[in-house]
Amino acid sequence: MEEEERLVPLNPVRWKYLSAMFLVLSLAFLSSTFILPTLKVPQTVTYNGPVVPYYTGDTSLSGYYIPPVAAGSKVVISFYNFIPGSIDIAIFPTQLGDLSPSGPTIYAGNLLLNASYKFTSTTSQPYGMYVGSHNNTLYILKITATFSPYFWVTTYSSLGVIASFASGVLFYYYNFTARRWRLEQQAIREATGQGTN
Repeated sequence: MEEEERLVPLNPVRWKYLSAMFLVLSLAFLSSTFILPTLKVPQTVTYNGPVVPYYTGDTSLSGYYIPPVAAGSKVVISFYNFIPGSIDIAIFPTQLGDLSPSGPTIYAGNLLLNASYKFTSTTSQPYGMYVGSHNNTLYILKITATFSPYFWVTTYSSLGVIASFASGVLFYYYNFTARRWRLEQQAIREATGQGTN
């Protein structure tokens, strides 16, 4: 009988342990989607613009998203290497993962020289920026701010919830099945005279 049990590739007890491992990993993943975005460190990102190519005209409108920055920290936005007077910018607060204004514009204007614009974020807030470039001009945009390099993992929170729920159901099911399987195996051993010694 013991030889027959060894031939079973995955009995309910093994499925129980696998589902428990899946549950632990799912909960760890779900927790990371909430914890990692709160770890904010100084970041600098550089773009070669415009991100929207010139197609049929000499004007392009590009959008840039600044993840939620730490409250009380400075945001520095710098433009370099462009034709003077050919760049219009608008900086505004926005919602998480969105690029449409959700409050009054922080700054809007035309850039005549290589310039940096600085402001302090009073709350933990994402920001958006529209850059209109004319006369087929190119530019270099540098954004320096204190935000989490893992801000994007929040988009996977729903996946973590689904995985945690599914693994919890599997663990409950196989925990119940494993107990019943053990009782059945014990009853079979007792019926065949292989009970407890």
